Amino acid sequence: MRPALGRLGWLALGGIGGFVVLALGAAAGLWAQAWDVPVGRPYMSPGTGAWLGTDALGYDLWAQALQGARVSLVAGGGGALGAVSVGGVLGAWAGLRGGWTDRLLSGATDAFAAVPPVVALLAVALALGPGVATVVLAIAATQWTGVFRAARAEGQRLRAADYYRAAQAMGAGTFHQIGWHVVPALRPVLLSALVVLFAHAVKVEALLAYLGASAPELPSWGKLLARSGSELARGVWWPTLAASAPLALLVLCAQVLADRWRRSVG
Repeated sequence: MRPALGRLGWLALGGIGGFVVLALGAAAGLWAQAWDVPVGRPYMSPGTGAWLGTDALGYDLWAQALQGARVSLVAGGGGALGAVSVGGVLGAWAGLRGGWTDRLLSGATDAFAAVPPVVALLAVALALGPGVATVVLAIAATQWTGVFRAARAEGQRLRAADYYRAAQAMGAGTFHQIGWHVVPALRPVLLSALVVLFAHAVKVEALLAYLGASAPELPSWGKLLARSGSELARGVWWPTLAASAPLALLVLCAQVLADRWRRSVG
C-alpha cells in the first residue's frame, strides 16, 4: 500500500522538486547565467536589477543562490545515499554473520561514533582537498553509524529465522540474503533515513563550505554565509538572506517529508 504522506508531505516533496528544477535550469544555463560577472554596483540592495541585491563585487546574489542549490542538492543527495549504502551494507553484514565479524564491526562503529562529527568531517575534507566530491565522500564516510545499527538489528532478527537457515543450507550467500531479505524488510527505515540524512547533509555541506572545504569554483550557500558575516554587522542584510532563506527552506522541506514518511510507515 502506498504511504499516505498527507498534504504537508506532498507540499514538502513538491518544494524539494522545485529546488531540483531550479538547480537543473541553472546548470543548463536557462537562468542565473551571470553569477560570476558584475551586474551592478557593489552592495546594491534588492530590486528589479537584482532580485536579491549584489555582493561586494557587484555579483548577482539571486544567480549565486540558484547556483548554490546545485551544490547543496548534489552534496545532500550523494552524501545521504552513500551514508545509507555504507551503513546498510555493513550493518546487515554484521547482523547476518555474527561472531567475530559482528563484534569487530560493532566495535569499530562505536569507536568511530565517539569521534566528534566535525573533527571527522574536517579530517576527510583536508585529506581529499576541497570540492563537491570531497563533501559527498566526507558525508558518506562519517554519517552512516545510525543506519548501521538499524540494519544490524534486522540482520540479527533474520539470522534467527527458519527461512534464513533454509536459504543458507541451499547455498545462498550473505549478499544474496541482504538483497532478498534484509533490504526489503528495512526499506521503510532506509528511505526515512535517506530523507533525514539528506537534510543533515545539506547543513553539513553548508558548514564545510563555510570552512572552505567545498567546491572552490562554484558558489554555495555556505560560502555566501561565510562572506556575509561582516556585511551583516554593517547593515547589509541581503547577502545573508540570499544564503540562509533557501538553505532553511530546503532543510525544512526535507525534515517535514521525513517526519510524514515515518508516520505513514510507522
